Amino acid sequence: MKSFLFAALSLVSGFGKDSEQEGIHNLEIEKSSEQIIEGRYALVNNLCTLSVRDTGTEDYLYTFDGQQAKTVYRNKEPISIDEVRDGELLRITYDGTIALEYPPRLNNVSKIEVLEEEKDPK
Repeated sequence: MKSFLFAALSLVSGFGKDSEQEGIHNLEIEKSSEQIIEGRYALVNNLCTLSVRDTGTEDYLYTFDGQQAKTVYRNKEPISIDEVRDGELLRITYDGTIALEYPPRLNNVSKIEVLEEEKDPK
């Protein structure tokens, strides 16, 4: 019985050491210093979302925890996340990791900036 248990544990502990299986064990995206992403804000079903368009490939929708952000700014003045309106252009600074869920979530948001729209010169 002990030898059977030892053999079973050996198989389990050796599982995934093949080169084909290495990528499966570490699905967490590696943390980089800081990343910045820009897009349009919308509050959908009480989720803060960021719609990113014109990426050259396809459009993306991310969620983020607006209450977690240490700072939220409009015109370099601190504001509450509740003051951000749907459709406003945001620049979000986060730690570079994205949760592998649907829709993907930006992790550890440190700063949110409401960007001014560029005026169309006529």
